[in-house]
Amino acid sequence: MTKWIRWSGLAGFIIVSALIVCFWLFAAGPLTKLAIESFGSRALGAKVDVADVSFGLNPMTITVSGVQLTDKDKPMENIVSFETAVANIEPFPLLLGKAIIPQLSLEGVATGTPRSESGAIKKTNKKQTEKSSSAHSKPAANDTSAEPKSQTLPSADEILERESLLTEQAGDAFEKAYESHSQNIEQSLANLPTEDSIKQYEVQLNKLLTGKFKNLEDFKQRKRELDALRNQFKQDKQAIADAKQAIAQGKSDMKEKFNALKAAPKQDLNNIKSKYTLDGAGASNLTALLFGEDAGGYAQTTLEYYEKVRPLLVDEATQAAKAELKAKRLEGRYVQFETDRPQPDFWVKTLTFTMSLPQVGQPAQSLGDVAVNVLDITHQQDVINRPTLVKGKGVNLRNIDSLTINGVLDHRTSPGKDSFTLEVQNWQLNKVKLGLAGLRMDNSVTDVSAKGVLIDGQLSASGQARFNQATFSSKDRTMLAKEMVAALKTIDTFVVNGRAKGPLTDPSMSINSDLDKQLNSAFDQRIAQKQQELENKIKAKLNDKLMSYAGDYQAQLKSLNLTEGNLASKGDALEKLGKQELSSYQDQLKAEAKAKADAEKARAKAKAKADAERKRKELERKAKEKLKDLF
Repeated sequence: MTKWIRWSGLAGFIIVSALIVCFWLFAAGPLTKLAIESFGSRALGAKVDVADVSFGLNPMTITVSGVQLTDKDKPMENIVSFETAVANIEPFPLLLGKAIIPQLSLEGVATGTPRSESGAIKKTNKKQTEKSSSAHSKPAANDTSAEPKSQTLPSADEILERESLLTEQAGDAFEKAYESHSQNIEQSLANLPTEDSIKQYEVQLNKLLTGKFKNLEDFKQRKRELDALRNQFKQDKQAIADAKQAIAQGKSDMKEKFNALKAAPKQDLNNIKSKYTLDGAGASNLTALLFGEDAGGYAQTTLEYYEKVRPLLVDEATQAAKAELKAKRLEGRYVQFETDRPQPDFWVKTLTFTMSLPQVGQPAQSLGDVAVNVLDITHQQDVINRPTLVKGKGVNLRNIDSLTINGVLDHRTSPGKDSFTLEVQNWQLNKVKLGLAGLRMDNSVTDVSAKGVLIDGQLSASGQARFNQATFSSKDRTMLAKEMVAALKTIDTFVVNGRAKGPLTDPSMSINSDLDKQLNSAFDQRIAQKQQELENKIKAKLNDKLMSYAGDYQAQLKSLNLTEGNLASKGDALEKLGKQELSSYQDQLKAEAKAKADAEKARAKAKAKADAERKRKELERKAKEKLKDLF
């Protein structure tokens, strides 16, 4: 029998088998570790770290330890990490280069764990970089417009800082006008005669106009001095006229600018009110204020995780390229012939893991675990003709009767379709902080149902939460908190509906509820009060701005009026001085001759009068004497 054995061939077989076993036990682990890190990093766009990979022969298994999938948007955090993954591998498909894993189990699954070093990939594809930057810039650009203006009002200082105010524009115009006119008025006032100058004019004028002329030359000298003085009067009068005109123009322009400045705060207030208006219609969506932050945050986190993990589950780019690929003549191509049992290049038939379910408002505390089974994970679903199924069920739950998650990732044709459903029954919520007035929902028994569909990057999702036996409280002592708690005491049951639609990276979300109608009247009253308070603050700050520009305008105007009155008195004095005339030397001689003639006439008249009086007395005496003789 030993003659039938080819010892050289047997020795070769044993050696080759030993080499294969050694490779499997010693070299396959490091090579597989590198392959997982390389393939995962390319698919995820961030580092995928693996601590260790080991293989077993009977049965053929692969154990992967310390796996960390980096969040590419937060390189110091992991999207998902797990302590150990154990996979059973079918050996024969490996000979054909196919990784078929009937069972894959994960232990120690966690999300959002911190990393010791950054997981960012230094060299990134240009398209991926542009996509990442656009994905970040788009939500940032929408941050200001995502929240309705009627739900959140900025402070008075923030409003005045961001708005272009007419008060500031009118104030700047008033200041420029004041500076310009002040300079012109000061220049014109500098050319005016002083009070001492006018008194000196009076002294000079009296000296010229009083006293007799000594001779003709004295008259001519006085005439020349008077003409020079009159020329000075004319210049001073023109300077006064120019100053009056400068003051009048300044007063008119500054009055116009000041009136515009006084009207500006009211216009600014009206403009601000039209932009930042709270009313019943705009702010009645109280559900978004109460539940929007938490609901939107959980939904956004779920979408972000799904978007980041999705490249590991499906490969739509490959399918799209395959669909568009056309045969070209004279070029070879790989043809995969159909078989009775086609198998993809990579296929995880069953993935099982358990992860903790964080409590609402208290992520550090757990509501229990969720056992997840994922069936038929492959990027070639068209080969097995089955979609990827996701099934999750709550286990060891606290304060929840049941929780189920179902998902179908169907990418057998392009575009793919992903659909999910969520059902939560009798979820006992306790001490949940709400997003308004310090409100807290102390207790509630809640049922949640939600579903969503993603096709070609477009999300369409809806959900409903029914709150029963709800009780509320608030530690705030504000009017709003008191009114809200008082209104909520009458409400035992309400329903909250949520909807998300649009691109997966930036869907538009809306939340509404029948709770709005029940709280609308109480909230409207608070809205009116809050808006009035804001208006009063804005009005006060606008008035402060007005006074900072106007300053002591009234005092300045009074000073201009006094200056204008002083100019008028100076002008009248110069006008009066200018009207006085210097008589001629000939007039003086005529006056002297006339005075002499008048004196002669007066003396002659006095002499005649004296003679007449003497004759009258003489006649009276003679008449008396005759009367005496008769009697």
